[in-house]
Amino acid sequence: MRTPPFVLLLALLCALLAGCGVRFRDPEPGNEFFKSATVSGDLRAGATLTGAVTIAQRYSIDVAITCELRQGKQLVKPIGSEKIVALPGGTPKSTPVAVHYTYEFTVDKSGAYKFECFTPADEDNFIIREFTVR
Repeated sequence: MRTPPFVLLLALLCALLAGCGVRFRDPEPGNEFFKSATVSGDLRAGATLTGAVTIAQRYSIDVAITCELRQGKQLVKPIGSEKIVALPGGTPKSTPVAVHYTYEFTVDKSGAYKFECFTPADEDNFIIREFTVR
């Protein structure tokens, strides 16, 4: 029995679409600079929480970061700022050096919040971890 050409063409098209790298879901948090962000602790109002951020430094320039607590787009409070020192001889293709910072903070009221870290020089370079306080 011979397979009709349109069936073969349809099978080929499905195989190409499956392997072309198209994703139909939100990307994982992080980017080439920010690798991860977490919030841990007892997620209750008034309890001490810990925000942690991991960065992959591979650049030959110092990079400033700022971390904030937000509720929606509203700034609740600044959490911390750091200057990540330049990687001598670093390039975008250099092997990254992992840098990890933690910050302790409290949230006064229950609700949905965001732990957000970004580079002030380029605010499109950021990472966000959403969490809910009871």
